[in-house]
Amino acid sequence: MKILITAPSLETSQNVSGISSVVSQIIRHGGDEFFHFEAGRRDGEKIGIDWFLRQVSLCLHFRREIRERKIDVVHINTALAPLSIVRDAVLTRSARKPVLLHIHGGRFFTQKFSSFFLKRLAGKMLKKAKTVVVLSEIERDFIEKRWKKLDVRVLENAVALDEARPRMNKTDEKTLIFLGRLHEDKGLREIVDACRILRNEGFRFHFKCFGAGEAKERFVSEMTEILGDKFFYGGVVSGTEKWQALAASDIFLLPSRYEGLPVALLEAMAAGCIPVASKIGSIGLVVRDGVNGFLVEPGNAAEISEKLRPLLSAKVDRENLRGNARATIEEKFDFKDYIKKLENFYREIAD
Repeated sequence: MKILITAPSLETSQNVSGISSVVSQIIRHGGDEFFHFEAGRRDGEKIGIDWFLRQVSLCLHFRREIRERKIDVVHINTALAPLSIVRDAVLTRSARKPVLLHIHGGRFFTQKFSSFFLKRLAGKMLKKAKTVVVLSEIERDFIEKRWKKLDVRVLENAVALDEARPRMNKTDEKTLIFLGRLHEDKGLREIVDACRILRNEGFRFHFKCFGAGEAKERFVSEMTEILGDKFFYGGVVSGTEKWQALAASDIFLLPSRYEGLPVALLEAMAAGCIPVASKIGSIGLVVRDGVNGFLVEPGNAAEISEKLRPLLSAKVDRENLRGNARATIEEKFDFKDYIKKLENFYREIAD
C-alpha cells in the first residue's frame, strides 16, 4: 500500500519536531511504501512573503504527489493550532483519497478557539477525514463531545525500545536534561526561574539542553548566567547521540504549557530518566506522580523546584522511580504495537 504522509522536515538539522520524530519512526519501521510530503515551518523560518507563496503552491504540489505516486491513503499529521488548522484543512479537502487525520495536541485542546472561523475550519477538516487519530482517550472524549459523528481512534505515541541505551550517569551530582523545541510554550521561563531558586538554595546539579528554536539565545544566556559551566547547550541531536545524552542524564524536565503526548518524554523514560512534566494533555496518563516521575502545574516555577528538591537531595528512591519509568514504556508504549495498529487503520480506511 502506498501512503503519502505529511510532516515538517525530517532533517534534524532543520527541524526539532515531535511530529517529525514520529513520522521518521513510522517510515523506518512500517511495512508499507511511504512518501514524505513536507508541510510545516522549519526552525527559524519567518512568516513572510516567501513563506506565504509556498503555502499557496503547497496544495498543487500535494495533489500532484498523490496523482503521480498513485497514493492509496493520505496520512495528514496536524495539531489543533491556528496555522496547522488553516494549512491542513486545505490539504484534507484537496486529497481526494481516504484521509487519516492524525492530531498531535495543540493549544485548542486546553483553550477555547480564538475565533469562530478557526473553530468552523477545524470542524470541517475533521469531518472531511475518514478517520481521526488522537493520542489518548482524554483527547478522544474531547473531540467527540465537540464534533459529532466522527470515526475517532486512539493511537498513543511510542518508542523503539531497542534503540534506547542503558543508563550511564551514576555520579552523586545529578544531571537535568531538556530535549525539544526551544519555545516559550515549553515552559522555558519556568525552568530558568526554578533553576535560579535551587542554585540560590545551594543545590548543585548539571543541566544539559538539546534543541533549537526562537528562544534559544535568551534561554542559553540566562541558564549560563545561573549555572556557569554546569550548563551545557548541545544543539540538535538525534539517533545514537540523542540516546547517549538521555542515558547520561537523571531527570527529564518538560514543564510545557501545551502538549499532546511528547515523544521526547517517552524516550527519556525509556532511557531511565525520571520525568518532571506538566500535568496537561495526555502526560498524566503516562506519568504517575510519585510512582514513575512527578507532575507539576504549568506556569509554576515554585512547584517545579519543589518536585526537584527531593530528587537532587536523594530524599526519594530514585532507582525505583527510574525502574518504574522504564517499565511503563515497556508495557504500554512499544513501537512494534504502534505500527500494527496504524497499519490496521490504513487498511480499514482504504477498504
